[in-house]
Amino acid sequence: MSSTDKLMLKFLRELNSDEVQEAFQSLDALLEYLENKNDPEPFEMHIVDNAYQTLEKLKTLEGVMKQRIREGNILKGNKLQKLYDRTPTGSSILFD
Repeated sequence: MSSTDKLMLKFLRELNSDEVQEAFQSLDALLEYLENKNDPEPFEMHIVDNAYQTLEKLKTLEGVMKQRIREGNILKGNKLQKLYDRTPTGSSILFD
């Protein structure tokens, strides 16, 4: 595993930690409050907009990192053997 992969894995673990999840819950509560407010201030609308953009970009980043780590794990070792291991044989291919 490369240094980049290790750092990405560390980031993903920390992103899913209890502390970060609590921060996301607090952000969700703030967004819900601001979205339901009758007459929001312009800065409050700006907060909502930026928060959703940031969350969307963070989810995209997380997906790219997870895909890279999965692909990195698949490419290790005997590639031909792993290809055979993932290929169904016999009649099981018809019923899956």
